[in-house]
Amino acid sequence: MLTTALTRLLGIDVPIIQAGMGGDAGPALAAAVSEAGALGSMGTIGVSPDAVRANIAALRLLTARAWALNLITFDWAPFTPLLVDIAIEEGVPAVVLSFGDFGPALGRCKAAGILTLVQVQDAGAARAALEGGADAVIVQGNEAGGHTGERGTLSFAAQVLDIASETPVVVAGGVGNGRGLAAALAMGAAGVVMGTRFKATAEFTATASQKSAVVASDGSNTAAAPVFDVPYPFAWPRGVVGRAVKSQFYEDWHGREEGLRAKVAEYPPFGLVAELGKSAATEINWAGESSGLVGEILPAAEVVRRTAAQADELLARLRAVRSG
Repeated sequence: MLTTALTRLLGIDVPIIQAGMGGDAGPALAAAVSEAGALGSMGTIGVSPDAVRANIAALRLLTARAWALNLITFDWAPFTPLLVDIAIEEGVPAVVLSFGDFGPALGRCKAAGILTLVQVQDAGAARAALEGGADAVIVQGNEAGGHTGERGTLSFAAQVLDIASETPVVVAGGVGNGRGLAAALAMGAAGVVMGTRFKATAEFTATASQKSAVVASDGSNTAAAPVFDVPYPFAWPRGVVGRAVKSQFYEDWHGREEGLRAKVAEYPPFGLVAELGKSAATEINWAGESSGLVGEILPAAEVVRRTAAQADELLARLRAVRSG
């Protein structure tokens, strides 16, 4: 068993957090991960407050184990104030805050007795999370899928580990198997966040073509590029960029963002996103460099089991090296 400060904090068996990847990371995925001994999470970006409440109720029917609600905290993220209210009113076991000014939400959630983890993309945000009393800090590197910052995972994690004192540090970005988990634990982290690997699971509700593209990837065909956000009717904070699988959409519009903005204006909000989603060649498929570590679509519980087993084996080898 891999026991760390994170497993003790959350009451879980395996130091793995499944990333809350928007509305496709719903109750079925979170429950499967939590039942397997890790921390399942539900995404909320783009999900209405009523649907978030319904998802919380559904998840509680599926598992009695710990889970988390992911909340995006920049000012113009959809429904942000309402979703913080819902998390507190529903007494969720844990929340993960990320992006923008997370301070007010951190204070409110902590005051309500909710375990509050903060995902950060730069050193300044890490210091703010530590000073604000975050129960754990998630260090997200640029290799991550979806939205992330500009720092590389390894050096950024090492930097935050040096300043975190007793606060658990969790590593996110580029972790797709037990090798990443073992590496994070060996450097002193308390666990990892995995997103892209859980996208290629039976319980994740993305399209089959998105899952297949992750499986087919060798890890080199993703890009962190502003073009992926242009079709959406809101802007992310400065320094945050989206990483997705390169596609015909990317080839057509990367470097031509102004022209793309003009095209977006011809549609109602999310209209072009819906149009792009009609074809596997153009849909926006958020995924990270760890796609190259994904060889098949698996049940989420099997992902947890294999990751933990591989990490345990590798760490045993390290112990043998040290004692030998």
